[in-house]
Amino acid sequence: MAGQLGIPADQFAQAVSRYNAWQKAGHDDDFGRSATGMPGALETAPFYAVRVKPAIHHTMGGLSVNTETQVLRADGTPIGGLYAAGEVTGGLHGANRLGGNGVADIVVNGRLAGLAASKRLARSDHP
Repeated sequence: MAGQLGIPADQFAQAVSRYNAWQKAGHDDDFGRSATGMPGALETAPFYAVRVKPAIHHTMGGLSVNTETQVLRADGTPIGGLYAAGEVTGGLHGANRLGGNGVADIVVNGRLAGLAASKRLARSDHP
């Protein structure tokens, strides 16, 4: 698989070994994942890969969010601790999807959602 992905085989093997060690330990030092984000070790071939990258697409429905990326209830009040960005949100561009804005939306609003969630976690009074 490393060859098909254009990755040097030794680097691929190192990455798999590193992931497996973190999966066993229950914590990923690079990305801060816990065992729930690493459901199983990568030990038995065959392995499969898929290319994932942002694309120009945007849903016309989805969760309503405010300018702080908080998910809103039907009455417009924010749901504490729930943030969203990108494909799961809707209504940011009105009644028509503007080509190319989906990528900016996921990058900008994804960052805003991450910052808002981390600020909430840093507060000592967060539920």
